Amino acid sequence: MRYHVLLGGLLALTVLPAAADDRIRLVVPIPVADGADIDPEITDHCGVPAEFTKRLTRELRKVAVPVEAPLDDMHGRVLKVEIVDAVWGGNWFIEHNQTIRVRGVLTRDGAHEAAFNGVMVTRGGGLSSGCYQMNSNFGAMTWYIRRWLRNPVDGARIGMGG
Repeated sequence: MRYHVLLGGLLALTVLPAAADDRIRLVVPIPVADGADIDPEITDHCGVPAEFTKRLTRELRKVAVPVEAPLDDMHGRVLKVEIVDAVWGGNWFIEHNQTIRVRGVLTRDGAHEAAFNGVMVTRGGGLSSGCYQMNSNFGAMTWYIRRWLRNPVDGARIGMGG
């Protein structure tokens, strides 16, 4: 009996590191794309990049491990996501109109494997702040990204309104 437990423990030690190496490396923090013209209130006051990073890391916890940018190497599968655009209008009384756009690239050993463009257009959120609604929209986008990773099709458009 003791030998079976010992053998099982040794087997687990050899299999677990291999399973961890199969996970996608998610580059964090999620940056705002170069040249993006996003209102500083969205990025600074609402903290959208930090909140999006937190929510995406949590959503992908079973399939990806976060790694700090910049990456020294590109071995294995690497997912880099960036915020392309975030626009809002309205207020708590007349409701919010918001559009967010993100893009992501999945590479394998430095070679392009697949990419996506994510778009979400929403209206609503009466009696709530614009920051809350914006962060909620980015949080919802994480579900679409996780779903895309199940079958990463190059050039896919994900999200609502995309």
